Amino acid sequence: MKKSALVFVSILIHGVIISQQMHVSENYFMDKYALSSSYAGHFSPGSFFTSFRSDWTGIVGGPKTLRLSYSDMLMTNAAWGGKIIYDKAGIFDQLYVMGTYSYSLTIVDEHKVILALSAGIYHNKINFTDYYNNPNYNIDPVMIQQDVSSKVKFMSDFSALYLFKGIEAGIMFANINFGDAKYSEVDVTYKPFVNYQLHAAYSLRINDRWNINPLVYIRGGKFISSQIGIASMVKYQNNIWGSLSFRDPGIWGFGFGAKIAKGIRFSYNFNFASSVALNIYNNHEISIGVNIKDLVKKTE
Repeated sequence: MKKSALVFVSILIHGVIISQQMHVSENYFMDKYALSSSYAGHFSPGSFFTSFRSDWTGIVGGPKTLRLSYSDMLMTNAAWGGKIIYDKAGIFDQLYVMGTYSYSLTIVDEHKVILALSAGIYHNKINFTDYYNNPNYNIDPVMIQQDVSSKVKFMSDFSALYLFKGIEAGIMFANINFGDAKYSEVDVTYKPFVNYQLHAAYSLRINDRWNINPLVYIRGGKFISSQIGIASMVKYQNNIWGSLSFRDPGIWGFGFGAKIAKGIRFSYNFNFASSVALNIYNNHEISIGVNIKDLVKKTE
């Protein structure tokens, strides 16, 4: 029974790693650091963002994601950032802790390129006690109170961003790592697969009050199907905004946000899969952004 249990653990672990992909967030209009590490510190410097995302609403054990990030300028042209991302999906937990350094280069006139490198740690865990201590699933006593934790794994990402007037175009490679990692409790190795993302955005200023920001991106990776997404935000006086989005496969969404106090912004995003009933597989994301410098700045 012990041997069969370890085989079962191995299958679960490989399933988690194969399905592992870049974190999805619809909060990219307010927190650009969530879209690409190149934005860290160069956009909304001195800002702290926190968000909570609930996927697959209506499904027990659906994924939940908590994200915390902060970024700021370090010196002229140089910036830094840090983020913590915690995922929980049923009995599976994942933790990312990453730091980012980014540097802006002026190529010619208004043409700029921002390069960013992130490094940190990754850890995952399978909580078998949450599953097998449930009387409905208490079928294998050898698994009770034997959670499986991975050893800490080095993780990195690299990104580049091109800027020209209102045009933004970027590329990012995430989950960059070296060598295999192991689990403490079982003789299984794993290697998270590298993901990639391409994106392009534009800031169109209609007048002194209105701005429109379209965005398109494509994500993919080894054993991960490519996903195309498009979105657009309309912002009024830089205080109120709304957005519409679509991404494969048939996922539609909308969002809205506002500056609710000095230095504090709020946003909410919702999306749903058009191919299933409306009350399941919905995703909700609530975010708060605090610009520390604006918050403590004295009104003149």
